[in-house]
Amino acid sequence: MKKPVFNRIVKNFKKNIANTNSSEINKLKTKFPYCELIHKISLIQAHNNDDINFNEILALSSLYSTNRRQLFTIINPKVAATKFTKVLNRHNFEEWLQKPLTETMKSDLEKPTFNRFEKSISDDDFLTTETLAELYFEQGHYERAIQAYNILCLKYPKKSSFFANRIKDIKTKIN
Repeated sequence: MKKPVFNRIVKNFKKNIANTNSSEINKLKTKFPYCELIHKISLIQAHNNDDINFNEILALSSLYSTNRRQLFTIINPKVAATKFTKVLNRHNFEEWLQKPLTETMKSDLEKPTFNRFEKSISDDDFLTTETLAELYFEQGHYERAIQAYNILCLKYPKKSSFFANRIKDIKTKIN
C-alpha cells in the first residue's frame, strides 16, 4: 500500500474502510506491528465483514491500543451514543447555585460544628497515650485526663505508680 492511499484511508476513515483490501492491511500490520491505527482499521474491517477471526483480531488490537474504550465504542457505537446523551442531561453549576436551599440544608448550616465535633470523638482504649492524657489536663478536661490515666494504669502496670501520682495531682488541682 502506498503512502497516499493510506493517508486517504486515515482522512476519510469511515468512508474508505470498506474499499480497502484486508490483505494490504495485514501486510501493513506485519511491517508495522506497533501501529495502533492499523490494528484499529483491521478490527473495524473484521467487525464489518463478520470475520471468523474477529476475536483474535480484537485481542491483538486491545494489546496495541492505548485506549480500550475507543475499541469498545468502535464495536458498539450505540452504547457510546447513549452515554453521550446522558452527559448532555447534566445540569450546569450556575443552575445548581440558583436553586433555593431546602429546610434540611438550612438546619444543617445553623447547627454549631463544635458540638458535632465533640460527639464524633470516641475515646478508644487502644488510642489512649500519655500525651493524650497530658493534653486533656492542659486543656482543662480533667475528667477525661483522669479517665485516660486510669486506662494507662491498666495498660502499663509498671508505670501505674506514676499515673496514680498524676491522678492525685489532677484531683488536687480540681479541688
